[in-house]
Amino acid sequence: MELYFYPSTEYFNQLPYIVNFYCSFYSLINKDRTRDGVQDRAFLQIQLPLPKEPGYELEHLFGEGANPVGPIFTMAGLANSGGLDNIELSSSILTQREVAATQAAFEAEFNNALSTFRRFANFSELTMHSEARKVYKFEYIFVPKNALESQAIEDIVGSFRKCSYPSVATGLPERTYPQNLWVFNISKSGGAPQNAPDPTTITNDWFGDPLVCVLKQMVVKKNDRADPITRLLPSGYSNVTLLGLVFEEFETGSFDSEEGTLRSKSEISFKYFGQSEIVE
Repeated sequence: MELYFYPSTEYFNQLPYIVNFYCSFYSLINKDRTRDGVQDRAFLQIQLPLPKEPGYELEHLFGEGANPVGPIFTMAGLANSGGLDNIELSSSILTQREVAATQAAFEAEFNNALSTFRRFANFSELTMHSEARKVYKFEYIFVPKNALESQAIEDIVGSFRKCSYPSVATGLPERTYPQNLWVFNISKSGGAPQNAPDPTTITNDWFGDPLVCVLKQMVVKKNDRADPITRLLPSGYSNVTLLGLVFEEFETGSFDSEEGTLRSKSEISFKYFGQSEIVE
């Protein structure tokens, strides 16, 4: 496995926490798509300082959908939607005429009732139709102090760039495999105090149980924006490199009450049904 890190060893060991980025190839097997599976199969590891403003973005998508209770097609739903009392149903499914009568009766009651109590119809409710895929943003400013660091920076930037693309299928140059999978976590470094919180706790609390991700966006800028002159090192590399990374979770997740944590779809599948196999 290839390993790149910044800053160099002398300064790296003074950091309290570091972020470990692991990258592995795409797979259809559920075990390989779990966080442990991606880390175990990783062909690349990049270690960087914990960013200044760690965090994430989360957005669930909701829409108005049919009430799962069934306000029209069940007796309970009919009563809850302001329907007529003692109505006799000739079948388990109401006819269009009876539906119209039920709605009209409710509307009349709603518009004319003087009581402070009214029966409201839940013909639709706000329903989640897409779980959130958390988004993570990292920003780094690399200022190499020696030739070793300047080379490490180019290796890090180049690795993120190359591994964000799909991979050519071996022996099938006209085909490609989907994009690589990423996981990241926090670990202690030499500068962490002895009573520092456990890295797993920091990872889960600060990043919201990060699941397997893909690298969605990358921004690279060379040199200092405030400096009107291009500054080069003797090696020909830039004296300042800005790197921006945007990761988005590969699969949606669900909360596992037994474990008290989030699980991706593949992790839930592997936990309850075991490893899936690809049949050729």
